[in-house]
Amino acid sequence: MRKFYLLLSALLLPLSQLLAQGKAVIVGSIAAPLSDHVELITYPNPLLSEEVKTAVPLNGKTFRIEVPVERAMVAELQHGEEVAQVYLESGYELELKTSGKSFLKSLKYKGKGANENNCLAKYTLRFEEEEEYQALPDNVKLPEKGFTEFLDYRRADQLSNLEKYASRYELSPSFRAFLQAEIDYSYALDILNYHPMRQQMLQVLLSKPSADFYSYLYDLDLDNPDNLISPSFLSFLRNYTTYYARESGYTEKSPAYFQVRYDVAEQELQGQVRLVAQAQVLKQSIQQGHLKYTTQLLHNFKQKSTDQAANAYLEKLFSENSTLVAGGLAPDLKLTTLSGEDVSLSDFRGNLIYVNFWRSDCGLCHVELPHLQRLTSKLGNHRVVFLNVAVGDNEEQWRQLVQKKELQGEQTLARATPAEVATQFGLKEVPAYILLDEEGRFISLKARRPSDHEAANDILQHLQVRQVSLK
Repeated sequence: MRKFYLLLSALLLPLSQLLAQGKAVIVGSIAAPLSDHVELITYPNPLLSEEVKTAVPLNGKTFRIEVPVERAMVAELQHGEEVAQVYLESGYELELKTSGKSFLKSLKYKGKGANENNCLAKYTLRFEEEEEYQALPDNVKLPEKGFTEFLDYRRADQLSNLEKYASRYELSPSFRAFLQAEIDYSYALDILNYHPMRQQMLQVLLSKPSADFYSYLYDLDLDNPDNLISPSFLSFLRNYTTYYARESGYTEKSPAYFQVRYDVAEQELQGQVRLVAQAQVLKQSIQQGHLKYTTQLLHNFKQKSTDQAANAYLEKLFSENSTLVAGGLAPDLKLTTLSGEDVSLSDFRGNLIYVNFWRSDCGLCHVELPHLQRLTSKLGNHRVVFLNVAVGDNEEQWRQLVQKKELQGEQTLARATPAEVATQFGLKEVPAYILLDEEGRFISLKARRPSDHEAANDILQHLQVRQVSLK
């Protein structure tokens, strides 16, 4: 009978191991809890960069979370305002103990995966607790040589701590690769951000870093797909394409800004890493970029990507954001002129249109009115229409004010309700200013205020170069 029992146990062991595959379990105990639940935030698909939240209630001070894990991943365990990274592999069974009063400091693990997560907790705590590890607020003020020395010290210390820990505790190869990527790319990320961060902190125009300052970047294995588990690497990719676009003279106001960043990824990266970098840029372009270029990028991405979930997600995001973006066609708002004539926004096409949404009883609108009159006079001989749209106004009060102040430009009253206008044009308050091209498409949903000294130059620039730049 004993032999049969042993044989049955031998058969059941592989079965239990098989059942453990494809998921990870965290059983936790939190002394002095900060809330009545915990959340585990995962990012299963690097192409989507969309979080998935698994929330469970505390049973007294304890909880249990089970999540699917197909490959090694880094998740975020959130409790109250506290957040800790958790490294997970398929089959992990972690026992966590901590205190709400000192969440990171008291974080301890047991069970399968404990070595990796205790190592990660120590690594994270150094960043949280020690200013000598942080670029902001003081180290970024150092001159180039001093900043590089700071980064070299931090990296050497991190590598030394990792080797000391690994000499005492067994760590999985995937975890070693992950933490190595975190060390390498937190360094690289600070290299890329040094100049813009330093300039912002010191509030002065600084000379650019020397060419050698970026030499560290050339030795990195950017195309290694193992890097994709690292949050620092994913942040680096976004900044990497931004850096090249900025060095080429493009800013977020440039219509082709996201196209340039997408092309950087195409030229400088390979394989899955290239696709992830381009998905990052495409998502930003859908939400912030020019419709013409975004449409081209989406078409190109779908031709290369075999990830149907990512393609469907980006398609849906595009359909939801294809109106209130640069290049999107402005809604054909119905208006009434001072003489009582019914017109539409489309009637003013053929010229650049600077639209002022305002109201006669709005104090800030009155502050901007003299500046708007000067701007209208200054650019009166150019192909630009200054269209003033009163929103939700008392019609008689509006007419009296326009006539009394002899306001210039096209004076109209919106026939739609304030809520409808706000939805159609993404308005949060008045005054609000938008700039439309000759076809009635958005150039800017947040054009400069008339009181801005660069408002006239901005309009003139679009008049002179816009059509050339979009061909």
